[in-house]
Amino acid sequence: MKKKIMLCLLFSCFFLFLASCSANKNNGEIQNLSPQETAGLLAQKEENGLFVLNVHTPYAGEIEKTDAIIEDWQNIAAHVNQLPEDKNTPILVYCRSGRMSSSAVQQLQALGYTNISHLDGGMLAWQEQGFSIINASIKLFEE
Repeated sequence: MKKKIMLCLLFSCFFLFLASCSANKNNGEIQNLSPQETAGLLAQKEENGLFVLNVHTPYAGEIEKTDAIIEDWQNIAAHVNQLPEDKNTPILVYCRSGRMSSSAVQQLQALGYTNISHLDGGMLAWQEQGFSIINASIKLFEE
């Protein structure tokens, strides 16, 4: 009888562990956002505590409400002093096209950040949808 109880407890613990892993599976998942979704997120920046990060190199402008610019996109860990201390802070990452920011997003995940959004298509897609780039040193998208 003791063996059966122990076996049941063991299986119960195992299934609870699996359920816990499944429930946390989406935790830390990257949200790829369209320019319209990004605009909505930025509109509520104060309410949602969003931190906005531009990682494009060389600097080619930025989206309004950007909090930090890290041009060393291949080594985000060297710039943790520019990032939020709280790893659960919502972070929006972008670059010119999405290539550099995709790498930065993976690095942020490796650093333990769990609430990351990515502007799909970067500033090119942003501008193509009619949104403005401030301090642009070049026109990113020709109409």
